Amino acid sequence: MSRRLSTVSIVSSAVVAALTAGPALGGPTFAERVQQGLSLDASRTVWQGLCFAALVVSMTAAVSAHLEKTSDLRARVGAAEAAGVMLAGLQARLEYGGLAMQEAAQEYRDVLAGIPFVPEAQGGTTSPSERREPRLALQLTVVVLAALLLAVTFVGLIRGGVAAEPGGENAGAPPIASEGPTPTPAPSPAPTAATPTPRPPADATQGVFGGGTQDGGASLAIVIDADRAMAYVCDGRQFESWLQGSVVDGRLDLSSPSGARLTGDLGDGAISGELRTPTFDTPFTATVATGPAGVYEARIQVNGTQARIGWAVLPDGSQVGVIAVGDTRGAAPDLDLTDLTFTHNGSLFTARKLGP
Repeated sequence: MSRRLSTVSIVSSAVVAALTAGPALGGPTFAERVQQGLSLDASRTVWQGLCFAALVVSMTAAVSAHLEKTSDLRARVGAAEAAGVMLAGLQARLEYGGLAMQEAAQEYRDVLAGIPFVPEAQGGTTSPSERREPRLALQLTVVVLAALLLAVTFVGLIRGGVAAEPGGENAGAPPIASEGPTPTPAPSPAPTAATPTPRPPADATQGVFGGGTQDGGASLAIVIDADRAMAYVCDGRQFESWLQGSVVDGRLDLSSPSGARLTGDLGDGAISGELRTPTFDTPFTATVATGPAGVYEARIQVNGTQARIGWAVLPDGSQVGVIAVGDTRGAAPDLDLTDLTFTHNGSLFTARKLGP
């Protein structure tokens, strides 16, 4: 029994470490990938579930360790042998008449009090080890359920890691560029600061819009085509979100696998609404734009790891972008808007302009 309790305690401690390793080491990226892989509503469900499971299993480990100490076989054998010697002496004193019966009975009760783990010699009496069997079964059940949760989380992490990101949402991933020079496409017109901002009618069914959030310091570009739209939001450092969705009667409703959601209303050449992410909510405003403004993306290989780069080009021609290499994010390299080329680690690559 003691050995089984020790095994439960050790396995429980290992499961607790595994349950907390993902949120501790992977942070928000880990939770978002598992959420995407398991199609959960919010990433917080992932770390809340793992932390609760770790709490329950850690309590199981503590209880098992305590029961192991209370059922220490060596200590029990030693106490039983000592009690046997004391009872033998008590019997000798009774036989030779050196002890009154009442005193002998009291000493007998005192000796038995020191060995409560020895069952009484009566039929049908349940031993302490037998009483612990249901508790041991419950502890094993908790550990097994936690291990199953860990396995499901691992499956979600794998699925979320290989799932396509937008502009990859609801579409196949674009081809990965190879390290080395790439052919230069025909140049597109460069932006001019003197060009006035156009104002399409309120019921426009296509166009490019750019702007920023009120809080969080993020910029965004939105592309509308009939009843579909996509958006790219980033702060140029760590935060980014790719969103896609519908446009119905001038109302935008876009979402991303990471749990972000963008809603807004189109009218009078601008879009105003709200951006909600797992970490913050903020209003935003985007105005109509022409020329190179829009959403751009490139997928390349960096030291054998797939990297995805996104840019939001705003109405004034400025650009904000993030490069994601595995779980690492940073500022994107400058994109040449005349030929859509950029340089990373000394190699030339080509980006593409996205639409919904």
